[in-house]
Formats: sequence, C-alpha cells, structure tokens
Amino acid sequence: MKRLLVIGGGLAGLGAAWRARRAGAEICLLETAKQPGGVVQSSRENGFLIEAGPNTLMASSPALVKLLGDLGLENEIAIAASSARERFIVRDGKLVPVPMSAWNFLTSPLLSTRGKLRLLAEPFAQARPPPAAGDESLADFARRRLGAEAFAYGLEPFVAGIFAGNPEKLSARHALPRLQAIETEHGSIARGLIKIQKKRKALGAPVPRLISFREGMAALPRALAAQLGGSLILQAHLTSLTRDATGKWSAAWSTPDGNTQEIFDGVTLAVPAYALAKLPLPDELITHLVPLTKIEHPPVSVVTLGFSRGAVAHPLDGFGVLVPAVEKFSVLGVLFNSTLFPGRAPTGQVLLTVFVGGARQPELARLPDNELVALVIKDLQKLLKISAPPTFQKIVRWPLAIPQYNLNHGDMIAAGEATERAWPGLTLAGSYRGGVSMPQCLETGQAAGLRALNLSPSAGE
Repeated sequence: MKRLLVIGGGLAGLGAAWRARRAGAEICLLETAKQPGGVVQSSRENGFLIEAGPNTLMASSPALVKLLGDLGLENEIAIAASSARERFIVRDGKLVPVPMSAWNFLTSPLLSTRGKLRLLAEPFAQARPPPAAGDESLADFARRRLGAEAFAYGLEPFVAGIFAGNPEKLSARHALPRLQAIETEHGSIARGLIKIQKKRKALGAPVPRLISFREGMAALPRALAAQLGGSLILQAHLTSLTRDATGKWSAAWSTPDGNTQEIFDGVTLAVPAYALAKLPLPDELITHLVPLTKIEHPPVSVVTLGFSRGAVAHPLDGFGVLVPAVEKFSVLGVLFNSTLFPGRAPTGQVLLTVFVGGARQPELARLPDNELVALVIKDLQKLLKISAPPTFQKIVRWPLAIPQYNLNHGDMIAAGEATERAWPGLTLAGSYRGGVSMPQCLETGQAAGLRALNLSPSAGE
C-alpha cells in the first residue's frame, strides 16, 4: 500500500488526504493547529454563530454534491433563505439592489443611462487580444468589455468580495479565467453566458444552491477530519523532510506526545504559499519554492457585530452589500448573516459580518480594535442607519489573507509546476493554485493527493 504524507490541514490538505485514502493509500496528515480547517472556522458565542473565514458555499457541481453526501452532511445543510437573493451595491452612499431582470436593469439607479447603454453594447465591443505576454488586468478587461462605469459599480466590488484585491493588479487570465475564456470562445460575455445557460438548461443541470451548515462552515472540514480519524495528527510540527535515491521520503515531526519519523512514497505540501519556504525542506527544494512565497497576501480583518433588531433601520432583506472603491467608505462589504441562514443570532437580534482592509486599504485592517470597530460602526450608521451600539462584537484578523492572482501569477504557477517536475512524488496544493473558493481548494487538493502517488483520478470512485 502506498503511503502519502500531507503537510497542512486546511481544505486543500484535507481534500488531498481524504481523496488519496479513498483511492487506497495510507495517509498521514500533519497540522500545526489544534483544529483542522485552516481559515474555515466557526464558533458560537452568546447565541451568535461566528464565521472567521468563508460564510457560504455554492453547491453547483455534481462532484461537490457527491462529496457532501459521502461525508454524511446532507442533513446538516442550511440553504440560504429566499429573501437573501437580493444583493446590494452602494451607489452615491445608498444601497442599490443589483438588477436581476431586464426591466430592473433599465429602471435601476445603479448605472447612469450612459453606463447602461455602454453595457448593452458589450456584444458589439471589439474583442482584442491581450498583451503579448498573454495577460491583461481585470480592470483593463472589464473596462474594455463592459465600460468604465460597469467596472466601477459591478466588477470592482465583486472582485473585492472574492479576493479583497485590486483589479488593476489582478490577472484576468488567472483570477477570473472563465470570463476571458467566454470572450475567446463566444466573442462576447453576454452572448456566451446566454449560450451557457441554455446549454445547462437543456442538459438538466442542477440549479446551484447557496448553502452553509447548521453550525457553520467548519462542519465541512470537521467531517473530512472525522473520516481521516487517526491519520490526522494535530499540533504536529514538521522537523525534517528528505528524499533518498530511490524516491522515498523520510519525514520527522514533533507533537506534545513526542517525536516521530516515518517513510512515505509521496508528499503533498498544502500550506499557504508564504509558508512554503519556512518548512524544514532540502535547500534545493526551497530554492524552487521561493517564487511562490512572493505571492501577495494582503491583510483582512473580519468584524462580526450583533445588534438589537430595532437598532438597524435597514430591513436587511438580502445577502449583503458590496462597497465600490469609488464610494470612499472604509469597509469592503457587509454580510447579513441572520438573514442568510437560520440560527445565526438570538431572537430579537441581527448579526452582521464586515470585511475591512485587503489590497484596497491594507492599513485599515491593522488598526487597533477600538479604532477598527469605531470605523466600521461609522460606515454602518451611514449605510444601514444603525442607531445604537452593538450588543456583541468579535474581531478576527488575518494578517496574510487571500492570495492575489496578480499579473505575474502565471510565473508563480509555472514555478510550482517546475517544482513538481523536478521533485517526482511531491505535489503542491492550496488557495494560490486553481482558485480561492472552497470547492476549488477541495478540488485542487484532491488532485494533488492523487498526483503525488501517481494514482488515477478515477481510483476509489
């Protein structure tokens, strides 16, 4: 039986270990923290359900739906409330619903008449090849296809919600590859999306569902960890990793219970990109990994606030609100947690999650707690008409948050691929590779775990 060592117990590492085990491999997963899941953390405090990282999961692929079934999570799924379908974007200091129909688009104040006409002309915008390097910033791509106003009040805040990033620096090819692929194949984003939707409908594809779990997103990593059992070792610190002439890997690690050394056939490194060079690896391997450590990770602070329902004038009748950079607020966006899913706040209370910092204003994420909360409440008073202090507050800080798929990201990916070629049996997985969403991290991790042992993607299915 082949043996796989996985370093890092976030979603990518858990996915690698879980999938390789189903394919018949013997697994050892090392995680330095006291709990698995990485940034996917949920806790209940004073009757509020707090998410430190992702708040929702889009169940849109058959593979993900099958995974949730295999993990026995069907009865734990919480489906987003129908009232949460409405999404807001700030325009001129006010919350404006994102138009979801042709009539709503025509009457919406989100874009000016000129902006609407420019957006409607998208199918006729000339598609031009990206620069010679084969890359183009998201900002340039969006302005070229959608117009400056649709970029400022559409794609820019959307990107802030996904990456907390700067579209002027993010790569269209790597950050949102589907959009560029649609333009290449169909010549128009609008035409392409219409054709894709028709094809999905004709094939009877399942309708994507926005979900969480009864006790929060951490239910997913906990379920993966439960199936791994004793193969998952927490509070484990790798102390050495070497490979001999036969291709076998020797790993040593320490835990509060003592030191261990074992031999493996393959290794998957599933730690964040910035942590790769900090691992006790052979010098030559670290040299290969250095380019990946340069991927930008701006800071993000997550401020979770509870309020008495009567203290919030806005009906909170939606998913949340995204704040464009041109609006000059301090927050990136706000989620209406207690509207999204049941059981997120005590009776008579509401729960809001606010994101601050990112590539847009990294210095704000580093403010002291009292200044940070004061800044957030000042914005909430303007946006949601908050009229009383919070009844609950919690701050979670991520000094190095979401990896940025910037214009040099192709070089980073090439460095990772070169590393895997130079070191057979070693694979890399994480949110810096293949997408930052939870499903993408799981998919990237599963593929890496199989690749490390040269196992077929269909093994164990």
